[in-house]
Amino acid sequence: MAIPLGSLSGTEVLRRGTIHAQTTGLTTFKFDGTHPATAQGGNTVPTNHIIIMMSIIICEQSNSADDISLWAIEGGTGIQIFQNVTVGAFKTFVWNERIVLVGGQSLNIATAAAGNMDVYYSYIDQSWV
Repeated sequence: MAIPLGSLSGTEVLRRGTIHAQTTGLTTFKFDGTHPATAQGGNTVPTNHIIIMMSIIICEQSNSADDISLWAIEGGTGIQIFQNVTVGAFKTFVWNERIVLVGGQSLNIATAAAGNMDVYYSYIDQSWV
């Protein structure tokens, strides 16, 4: 991917993040190299950044099947990426379709019941000035 035309300089870094013990509380992914706490919202893609999600791996940890949903928010409008996908007891769900996010957008995840899902995600962070 290219840094936007007309920018003076930029970087492109492969990063990863994790969400441990995801449950019904909405958790917003973080894109700064740190990991969000479960039920921590309000994180957005920083200004002058493009995020390309490479993969999201979700593993059920409590021997109890649960549904999980993922959606993006831009300007207060939620866009469902997937909704109520069932992850079986001690099973893994892999989303490896690319998702592109720009500054100000957020990516959110939640389970339908009081589940316990671990989430591992990898992404490319492009920034420019």
